[in-house]
Amino acid sequence: MKPHFTLSKSKLASQLKILTDLNLTISYSYKTNRQIGNIIQETSPTTFFSIHAREEIQMIKDKSKISFFTQAESVEELKEIIQTGIKTFVIDNKIDLTNLLQATKESNQKINISIRMKFQEHRIGTGKYFVYGLPSKKVNQLIQELSKNNNIQDLGIHIHRKSQNTSEWEIVEELKDSIDPKTLKIISSINLGGGLPVEYKSYTASTLPYILKKISKAREFLDSHNIQTIIEPGRFLAAPPVKLHTKIIQIQSNILILNTTIYNCALDTILTETKMLIQQEIPTTKTHFLLKGNSPTRDDIFRYKVKLSNPKIDDEITFINAGSYNYTTDFFGYKKLETKIIE
Repeated sequence: MKPHFTLSKSKLASQLKILTDLNLTISYSYKTNRQIGNIIQETSPTTFFSIHAREEIQMIKDKSKISFFTQAESVEELKEIIQTGIKTFVIDNKIDLTNLLQATKESNQKINISIRMKFQEHRIGTGKYFVYGLPSKKVNQLIQELSKNNNIQDLGIHIHRKSQNTSEWEIVEELKDSIDPKTLKIISSINLGGGLPVEYKSYTASTLPYILKKISKAREFLDSHNIQTIIEPGRFLAAPPVKLHTKIIQIQSNILILNTTIYNCALDTILTETKMLIQQEIPTTKTHFLLKGNSPTRDDIFRYKVKLSNPKIDDEITFINAGSYNYTTDFFGYKKLETKIIE
C-alpha cells in the first residue's frame, strides 16, 4: 500500500452543518487545505473564502466570495487585485491601509474593508509568533474615520485568534470592552476568526460545546446590532474529513519506520506541534512505540509514544484528523501524496 490520504465529503458536510446550524456566515481559510476548499466551492454555495496570497485568487471561481488579507502589497499590486473583482479586504496595519485606500481611489472602485483587531491585548505577548492586528483604540478611530470615505461601502472588524483556542471565548464581554458604541453603529460585520479546536493527541476538543455556546451568544449580541457574524474555521473544517494511511516498513525494537515522511504529508506536526491521533491505538496496551518517517532527519517523528498491540511489518497505521496543513515540501525530492475522495 502506497501512503495516501482519504477525504470524506460527508464528514466535511457534517462539520459545515455544525456551524450553519448556528446561523453563522462561514469564511473558509483556503490555505488550510486547498482540496477541502475546492469541494466547498462545489457543494456549499453560501460559504465564503479567506485568501492570503495572490496565487490563490485564480483558484476561487466567484471572486465576490473572497476576503483578501493584505500583507505588504504595493499600490500597483493592490490595483491589480481589485481588478480581479475582489471587493473585500482585510488589513492589519496602517501602511497596508494607506496603500489600499490609494489603490481604491486610483481604481475608482468601491470596496469593503475589515480591520484586524488585537483582542484582549493584555493577554497577548510577542513570544514565538507574530501578533497580527491593531489595538482596539486605533481600530475604533480608523473605523469612524473610514466611514466618511466614499470609496468604502462596508466596514468590519476581524478578530485574530490563535489556532486550537480552548479558553479565550468570553466574546460578548470582549466585544463590549473593545468596541466603541459609535463603531458598533458603523460596522456591518465582525469576523470572530478561527481557533475552533480539533482533537489531537496534544489537544482536546471537549470544550467545543462550551465554545459553540459562547459563539451563539456572540451572534445574538451582534444580531441585536444588525451586525453579521462571520466565523473562519479553517482547521475545524479541514482536519476531521481527512485520514492519512501509511504502513510499517521496518521495526527497530520499539521504533516503527513508516513508508512516508512528515515532510510530504504532515508538516503541521512540526510547525504547530499537533500530534495526530491514530486509529489503531489501544489505550489499554502497555507497550509504547515511536513512529518515525522514512527520511534521514532526526525530527521526522509522527508520534513519540503510541500504544499498539504487537505491530508487524506491512501493518497499516492510520492517522485521523489529518487534513490541516498537510502540504508537501520538495525536501529530498518528495512528491505530494495522492488524496482519494470518498463519500
